[in-house]
Order: sequence, then structure tokens, then C-alpha cells
Amino acid sequence: MAEKYIIGVDGSEQSRAALDWGLKRAAQSGAHVELLYVADDSFLSESVAFLSEAQEASEQMLALEIEYAQAAGFTGRITGTALVGHPIAEVEEASKHADLVILGAHSGSKMAGSFFGTRAVKIAAVAHCPVAVVPFVVPGTPQPGVVVGIDGSESARKAIAFAAEEASFRGVPLIAVYAWMPPLTPGLEYLWSEELVDSQRAAAEEAIAIGTAGLASRYPDLVIERKIVQAPPVSALLQAAENADMIVVGSRGRGGLSRLLLGSVSHGVLQSLPRTTVVTRA
Repeated sequence: MAEKYIIGVDGSEQSRAALDWGLKRAAQSGAHVELLYVADDSFLSESVAFLSEAQEASEQMLALEIEYAQAAGFTGRITGTALVGHPIAEVEEASKHADLVILGAHSGSKMAGSFFGTRAVKIAAVAHCPVAVVPFVVPGTPQPGVVVGIDGSESARKAIAFAAEEASFRGVPLIAVYAWMPPLTPGLEYLWSEELVDSQRAAAEEAIAIGTAGLASRYPDLVIERKIVQAPPVSALLQAAENADMIVVGSRGRGGLSRLLLGSVSHGVLQSLPRTTVVTRA
């Protein structure tokens, strides 16, 4: 069965950047594309007439985005859904039936249905499938490559699995990053001897070897670059991504109210968002 991509649209330039990215990927993978527009009812009157008008306007917006996709040359299967509701809740529900959700990143917007700011972060935290957040502006000249962080956690293992498959499918290098920092206790830095630092480095080498174990046999043609960096995790990933075009990070996938919170690394990368970033489910 072909994959299904849900692409959040709202007619903005940021949304179009995500739409272009998603259509290109779907054309390569043969995925079914569903465009999703959600008019935020938080700002709307609850009257039936007003909501009916909002629904009609949403459907008109969606029709324009489908026309844009077809005019761009996309010939695959494409459908659309226009809704009036809460964007985060509606995208979460839709993600139950998708293989990938694709969103644009907005620094701000006057449009009620926009996927902007912390909304993308919250959707990434609650979605039932991986979420790709596409930046509007990409600094520098990144080369094809997929960066993924390794720390031995279950969320990192899911991120590595996605990143390896992505890199293999695209025929680009997988850049596995393990970031470590010696514990810093103010006033006690002198306790860190060279031997202790060496032991930390050895532990890092073992962790990255375990984290990438089995990938070579599963993907014989995959080029794997292993980087051990003495730096905070977010900084290490962003530095590695200067020469790559995608970052993959894992979410904690916790339940309850805490599911609305991403880990500090995922959140930090999304807040910077120099490259398309995919958040996977733990």
C-alpha cells in the first residue's frame, strides 16, 4: 500500500514551501497526498451560519491549494480536507491515518488557520506519525544528507531507524551524531582528570557504535558518517546540519498532559529550524 502524506496548508508562503517539499517527496515515493486546511474556530462565532461560512471559505482555500499543486506538475493522487476546528486536535486525529505529516514553519501570521510558531512544536509532540517541519528560508548551501542524534534512548532508536531509511531511499549520507559534555560542577572542574575525560570519550564511541549497529547490513550502500562531538546536543546537531539538508530527532512519546511537551533537544532544533526537521514517535 502506498504511503499517505498529510500536508498542512493555509495559502501562505511558508505553507507553500512545505507543500512544494511534500509534493516533491511524494512524487519520488508514490505517496498519496492529502492537503489539510483547518480554520481555527477559537476566533469564530459559534453560530451555525457563521461556522457554515467559515467552512465554505475553508473549502475555497483548499481548492486553490489543490490547483497550485496540480499547476506545479504533481501528477500523483491528491485529495483535500477542509475543516473548522482546533488545528492541533484536528491534525493529531488526521495523523492516525498517515505515514508523515508535513507542516510549514511560521514566525507569525494573521491567518486563523495557519500552522505557525509553537503550533508546529505542539503538533510534533502529539502526532501519531513522524512530522516534518519545513523552513521557509534555508541558510547556506546544504548538501544532501540526513543528520540524526544518538543517545541510547528509545526515542533516539526510532529516529535512527527513520533517518537510515530516509538516507538510503535518497541515496545520501547518514550523519550520526553523539554529543557529550563532562558534568560541570562550579568550582570542582579540577576534579575532571584526563583519564576521566578519556573514559567519557570511550563511552561515547561505544554508544555511537551500538546506535548504528546493524545499519550496514540492512542498507549495504548507505554511507554512514559517525561524529562524536563535545558540545550540547542541540548545538552538535545544528553544527552537523550545516552540511546536510535534513535533521531527524525523536520525541519522548509520553502520555497525559506531558505529551504536549517535546524533549529539550527536539524543541531546541525546531526553534532554530535551519533545515527541514523530522520529529519521530517513540
